[in-house]
Amino acid sequence: MRTLIIEDSQQDTLNLRELLASIPAVEDVAMAHTLDAARTALKEARPDIVFLDIELGPHSGLDLLSHIHPDTRIIFTTVHTGFGPQAFDANATDYIVKPVTEERLLRALAKLKFTNDPADTVIQVYRGGSQRFTISLATMAAVVADRDHTIVYCGSRCHPDHRRFGEWLKLTASHPFTQLDRSTIVRKDLVLSWIPYGPGLKLRFHNSSQELELGRAAAKRFLDTQ
Repeated sequence: MRTLIIEDSQQDTLNLRELLASIPAVEDVAMAHTLDAARTALKEARPDIVFLDIELGPHSGLDLLSHIHPDTRIIFTTVHTGFGPQAFDANATDYIVKPVTEERLLRALAKLKFTNDPADTVIQVYRGGSQRFTISLATMAAVVADRDHTIVYCGSRCHPDHRRFGEWLKLTASHPFTQLDRSTIVRKDLVLSWIPYGPGLKLRFHNSSQELELGRAAAKRFLDTQ
C-alpha cells in the first residue's frame, strides 16, 4: 500500500509518517508540503491512499481533489471540524482531526481494503465491557494467550481482547501467522531482531517499541523455522 502525506506542518508530517511506518501493509510513504509538490507527487508516487491536510499555508488542500485519481482513497487530516460536508462530497474514507493518534489512524485504515494484501481482514478487538477497537489483521504482529483472554500486538501497543487463543487460531488460519506454541502466534516477517532471554528469546518488531518474550518451546520453534 503506497501512501502520500500532503501536509505543511513538519511536526504533523513526521508524526503521521512514524505511525504509518508501524503498519505492515504500508510499503512506501511519500510526502509533499505544498500544492505544487503535491501535484508532482500524485503523478510520481501513484499513491493508494492520500492523507490530505485541508489548510496548506495560504492555500487549500481541497484544490488538489481534481488531481487525485478516482481510485485513490482520501483521508482528510485537519485541525478544524467544519469541513465535513466537503469531505463527504469528495467521498473521503475518513476525516481525522489532528493531532493524529495511532488508534485513530488504525480505525481509519480498518475501513480500507489493503491492495493485494492476504492479511486484509477487518475485525474488532474487545477491550472489556462494550468498548471495541476496530483493526485489520494486516496491522497485527502477534497474539498471545492471557489466561481466558488474549493480548493483541498491533503497532506500538498491546490490546487486551476477550477472545480465547483458539478463536484467534481460526481467524488467522489463512493469513501469514506462525503458531510457536499453545499460546503464541507471530507474524515472523515483522520480526526485526531477537536476543536470548532466560530459557527463551525476546523478539522486537519492525518500527515498534513493543517486545515479545518467548518461552523455551516457542523460542525453539521460532529458531527452527528461520
